[in-house]
Amino acid sequence: MGRVLIPGLADFRPTLNRGVSFGLLTPGSAVEFHFLIALLVTIVVAVAFMAWRAGTLIASAGFGFILGGALGNLFDRLLNSGAVFDFLDLHLGKLSLFVCNFADIAISAGVVLLLADSFFPKDPRPKPRWI
Repeated sequence: MGRVLIPGLADFRPTLNRGVSFGLLTPGSAVEFHFLIALLVTIVVAVAFMAWRAGTLIASAGFGFILGGALGNLFDRLLNSGAVFDFLDLHLGKLSLFVCNFADIAISAGVVLLLADSFFPKDPRPKPRWI
């Protein structure tokens, strides 16, 4: 294991994750790696567009957290030969949940903000958009 940060909840355990989420879609070749990078760049562009078009401050913040986390993981992947440096092992006692990094936490926080935003009523009148 690693260094205990919060007993029974979190440890520092450095690992390299070549997969996307929870080690899924681990590229086995250079072609798969380049496809993964292209997919991540496409997702970053799509999230940036959604952040720009978001109607509320909470939604904008949520998309901003997701965008920041996605960019962080993308740059990490480019700097670490296709791997993301994960270091925070979250667990319940001896049951390991997952290992993540701050970018993953930002993405999760963004999703929580978007879910929270969905509970607030929206103004039914369309707002003028200049573009």
